[in-house]
Amino acid sequence: MRYFWPMIRLVFGILIVLSACTTEKKEESSVSTNEVKYAKGFHFEEEGSNKYLVIDEPWPKASTPIKYELNASPKRIVCTSTSHLPYFELLGAEELVIGFPNLNYISSEVFIERGNEGLLTDLGPDGNINIELLLGINPDAVVAFDMGGESLTLDKIEESGIPVYYNSDFLEQSPLGRAEWIKFFGALLGREKEADSIFLAIETEYLRLKNQASATADRPTILSGVVYGDTWFLPGGNNWAATFFNNAGGEYLWDDDTTSGWLELSFESIYEKANSADMWIGTSTLNSMNEMLGQDDRYTAFEAFKNGDVYNYNKKIGPNGGYDFFESGYSRPDLVLSDLIKILHPELLPEYETVYFQKLK
Repeated sequence: MRYFWPMIRLVFGILIVLSACTTEKKEESSVSTNEVKYAKGFHFEEEGSNKYLVIDEPWPKASTPIKYELNASPKRIVCTSTSHLPYFELLGAEELVIGFPNLNYISSEVFIERGNEGLLTDLGPDGNINIELLLGINPDAVVAFDMGGESLTLDKIEESGIPVYYNSDFLEQSPLGRAEWIKFFGALLGREKEADSIFLAIETEYLRLKNQASATADRPTILSGVVYGDTWFLPGGNNWAATFFNNAGGEYLWDDDTTSGWLELSFESIYEKANSADMWIGTSTLNSMNEMLGQDDRYTAFEAFKNGDVYNYNKKIGPNGGYDFFESGYSRPDLVLSDLIKILHPELLPEYETVYFQKLK
């Protein structure tokens, strides 16, 4: 994954080597290929010698789980979301992905290069899978997501004889729960032990950072989101982003809200509650203070704006404008948490350089 992947792989190498310095028996007992600790959307089942991957909620409000038997691992795969691609990179399986709908959505330098070399087929300029193009490259499987409107296309793909594996990681609400979907890909690719080891390293670092941040007495207050039209959009109190804010040692001002999605509130209600917030983190596609002023000059009334304490996840933007935060950030919650701790409590990570977030100028 782009410019920081050599560093990431080095870190993982060190972690895995250190964990391997125990006996093989101890290593086997510490990593279970059947264990799902945080994710709510999938689990594994065994029946005799057969092992199954079960997707508990393949799409929002689905009433029936989908059960896949894990036998032969597919070698030629089509993915449908940029957030799937980082898992292939983590597992060293980039070469298995042969198709994607609209390569312009991708930020990963690895997959952009594969597209330029003709190794990754663009399956539809509008972001929808072109069935004829798909059949032309004849993949072994399609990894898809369905938010409620993709079923017709996916049904056609299955009718053509190509298996569709539903990935509903986007329904997860916890950072570690979403990252744990690397085990979905590990099971699919026959790389379960690798997936478990990688997730264990991510989990260990995330929990270490969370514990470090929780020990701080000072908890800066946090505002998030921006106005579109007459409505301010911001994460709900049970949203993935809100969890990060709190785990990083901050006080998200809507923490008492129970919404797992997004809140839509008036400017006035936001100002009343957050005009004196210490930090403003997350400004959508507004990537500078001038852009914010151009959208709504009322932002200047907030203390965080006056003090220049405004941050966004725009440090790495792909060549076609995609935010890498929404591509690789889901798979690397330890890096996202590190970034936020650096913003909220820089003294805890004095040598750390952020990966996704930066202060707006």
